[in-house]
Amino acid sequence: MPWEDVIALAVFNPSVSAGAVTGFGWNFALLPPDPERPGYTLPGAGIIVGVGGLPGALAQWEYIRRFMEEGPEAITPSAREWGLEWYDAYVAREKAECERTNDMARWRRFRRKRLWEHARFAHWYTEYRMKHVLPKAVPRDWLAEWSKPLPKEQWAKPSEELARLSEEVRRIRQRDPQRPVEEVFAEAYRRQGVEA
Repeated sequence: MPWEDVIALAVFNPSVSAGAVTGFGWNFALLPPDPERPGYTLPGAGIIVGVGGLPGALAQWEYIRRFMEEGPEAITPSAREWGLEWYDAYVAREKAECERTNDMARWRRFRRKRLWEHARFAHWYTEYRMKHVLPKAVPRDWLAEWSKPLPKEQWAKPSEELARLSEEVRRIRQRDPQRPVEEVFAEAYRRQGVEA
């Protein structure tokens, strides 16, 4: 799939019942276009994840964009390790800090929030699906074969517009690495004269 053809969305979803709005949430979606129906996405082929808000969706996009355009060395090593082991270590660090500062009320709030989010289950379930469900869902060795890197001469070439925009984003981020990602892209689009 040519990278520039992939569609990324940050979507605000209010949950509505017959009587009222019952909740709000943000999703980040990455969708491949349908090659046979221009303007449509391929049904059932994308990924959609819940995020904490627009900044979370934009941060998710920036992470994927940097990986796709700059390679695995462009992303933080810790981001590659967000599995069950990472989650358990994160909880242990938080507990140790609360015990050190004798702030057990903070620890109880932390645990209650993590339980409400089903965070450990989500990490476990993701790993379970990768180890047990996915191998049964695809033909033997197909995923390993499909996942092999393409030779560089087969890589889709980015358009000049995307290359200029990516370079502008890199320049802005080097100047101010802590700047919110939505501001970085807004300025890059403005400087390149591109409609966001």
